[in-house]
Amino acid sequence: MNFRALAHSLLLLATLVPVLAQLAAPPTVTAAAPAPAAAGTPAGDLELLVTQIRAKLGAGVPTATSLAPELAAFDALLAKYRSQKTDDVALILYMQATLHGEVLQDLVKMKELLLRLQADFPSTKSAAAAQATLTALERQTSTREASATLVGKPAAPLHFSWASPAGLKTLADLRGKVVVLDFWATWCGPCVASFPQMRELTAHYRGLDVVVLGVTSIQGSVIGLGPERIDTKDNPSKEMALMTDYIKAKDITWPIAFSEEAVFNPDYAIRGIPHMAIVAPDGILRHSGLHPAMPHAEKVEKIDALLREFKLPVVAPAPAK
Repeated sequence: MNFRALAHSLLLLATLVPVLAQLAAPPTVTAAAPAPAAAGTPAGDLELLVTQIRAKLGAGVPTATSLAPELAAFDALLAKYRSQKTDDVALILYMQATLHGEVLQDLVKMKELLLRLQADFPSTKSAAAAQATLTALERQTSTREASATLVGKPAAPLHFSWASPAGLKTLADLRGKVVVLDFWATWCGPCVASFPQMRELTAHYRGLDVVVLGVTSIQGSVIGLGPERIDTKDNPSKEMALMTDYIKAKDITWPIAFSEEAVFNPDYAIRGIPHMAIVAPDGILRHSGLHPAMPHAEKVEKIDALLREFKLPVVAPAPAK
């Protein structure tokens, strides 16, 4: 988990406290500034605390030590408003849980706080969000455990009915390269939100033996090419043909393929997308259950380790003059 994941979580809660939309919005999105919450209220105090946290996150890698004053401030706010069982106070507790889980990666503490939220604020919107988050955590844990059983074994075959690079028919065609598989679909908001990270990764490894490959499957519709969903039910040829337009519209710089296998591929333990897996040059699955929006440095560390292991260049050769 990482700060981008926190931003996605905050975006879902933007209807509860408008200022959080400002914190969560991607840099390329502009929005009218929300009216500040009144000082001395739960929403106003949370707004000030969120601003303080944002400044620290922007200044460097956060730790439990560096954020200790802010973590204590959450406890102080909850004590201050303990007599109020409102949505605004519940959101303080939800934000505290999210900070522990998404930023500090303390999932035990996150779960503890979410369960407390459900018990103390059962009828609030944040309690419903807490349940959704707990369900997602359980699914993530299950996926991670299932993925772990696959790592170290030959990657499951993939057969492509359409691919943007001419001649790409199977995953086996890429043997000899590190292959980063990004399982996605046009209707998946988090998948599309991670495109900038995939673009960055593709640029980083241009000219090297690394292939970043977006893998989807026939979904019966295409979303994102206009204001309305484009129906392609029972017309896979139309859906595949539209992918060329989609690639241009979304500035996708990495190859995309439709697999004959469903994107929720049980052979890769995929129970939610996006789902990223990394296959070594010898065809062995080395990482699975990753998120494409994980920090760039973490992805590079995993990929560079494989390049070195297989004695492949880690730095692209300088262009000829």
